[in-house]
Amino acid sequence: MTNNSSLIINHSSHLVGEINIPGDKSITHRAIILGSISNGRTIITNSLLSEDCKRTINAFKMLGVEIEIQDKIVIVNGKGLNSLKLPSSTIDAGNSGTLARLISGILAAQEFSSVITGDESLVKRPMRRIIEPLEKAGAVISSENGQLPISFDRPLCKPIEFTSLIPSAQIKSCLILASLFIKGRSEIDESVKTRDHTERMLQYLDYPLSIDNTKIVIEGNTTVIAKNISVPSDISSAAFLIVASLIKNKSNISLRSIGVNPLRTGIIDVLIKMGADIKLVNLRSVCNEPIADIHVKSSKLKPIKLAGDIISRLIDELPILFIACACCDGVSVIEDIGELRHKESDRIKSMEEGLMNLGIDVKTTQNSIEITGGVFRGGIVNSYGDHRVAMSFIISGFVSQKPVTVTDTENINTSFPNFIDILKENNNEIYHV
Repeated sequence: MTNNSSLIINHSSHLVGEINIPGDKSITHRAIILGSISNGRTIITNSLLSEDCKRTINAFKMLGVEIEIQDKIVIVNGKGLNSLKLPSSTIDAGNSGTLARLISGILAAQEFSSVITGDESLVKRPMRRIIEPLEKAGAVISSENGQLPISFDRPLCKPIEFTSLIPSAQIKSCLILASLFIKGRSEIDESVKTRDHTERMLQYLDYPLSIDNTKIVIEGNTTVIAKNISVPSDISSAAFLIVASLIKNKSNISLRSIGVNPLRTGIIDVLIKMGADIKLVNLRSVCNEPIADIHVKSSKLKPIKLAGDIISRLIDELPILFIACACCDGVSVIEDIGELRHKESDRIKSMEEGLMNLGIDVKTTQNSIEITGGVFRGGIVNSYGDHRVAMSFIISGFVSQKPVTVTDTENINTSFPNFIDILKENNNEIYHV
């Protein structure tokens, strides 16, 4: 993609054939991070080299780790838990909340001081949720209003015991990573089970970590042994193509080697419940992560009512699910989504505004959205620099009566750099203005 900030989808074609989805962003982040603090050489294949993941590579290079990139392969030469060095300047996480929160667990355990910041969007996002449990374990941390930039001034000194009331894999992973550096047993519990890529990867690396339902127990100050890691293709990215295929007549696609971690497949379960023709075949496991091939055919979808634990299993896919709901006959109601207000944008507000601009009837509260299915008439939508909002409204152009213009789209590069190229390869007319 170029750096032009507005995209217009003027003509859409049905999607057919096999489509290659890039590597999983969450798993790529974690592979780079754990490779950087392991003993030995980690070769990461099918890496997602998006802007977010490049920020993670650059951050650990600043911390003294030798990392090289060869096409989609990332090679990390780790020298162990205690090998990180004082960075020469502030670490910039860019737009990546995953990097900012996960690396904070590591920085809070180092003997040296460091500072992390982010772009104008990231510095507005809540960080107190990770600062407070790290401080309870003895870390000395400075932050204004619980937001970036964060300064880590003295390391935590005792095992972590924490129960998270916010369903967030980033909080959990931050604390797991901090626990690796502290001698003794840390226990982290979560009220709602969230994506478990960090735990799965540590178990794959034979690290002493045990899981009892929602409780994770970590034995700290133990060696992380390097192994090669193959990254599944990203189900969050696949979701945009899946919904596009469902809502556009005569579509029929196959997506290969998609990660189908049960804590990430909420979007598949919900779409099937809505009447989607989706089949998962050739189920298998790679590096302790389940993967499958996914076949999708265009389908007539029914409205849905959602609330509760399912939301944590599709939190990143909610914007594109809203597009699917807008294509149904009837009213969909999705509750318990207040966490969307703390993403790259206030996603409830961004999606409400955009849907209404395109002719869809929407009502929201602080914690819910009600979408009445209708006709996309076309128009202009501001994505507010949010990659998932931008891609969702580009997909709405597949069924819009008139062109859809989406502004402020540069951040698509943070998660799905070849998204527009894939759509163009399938004869969709998309251009920059």
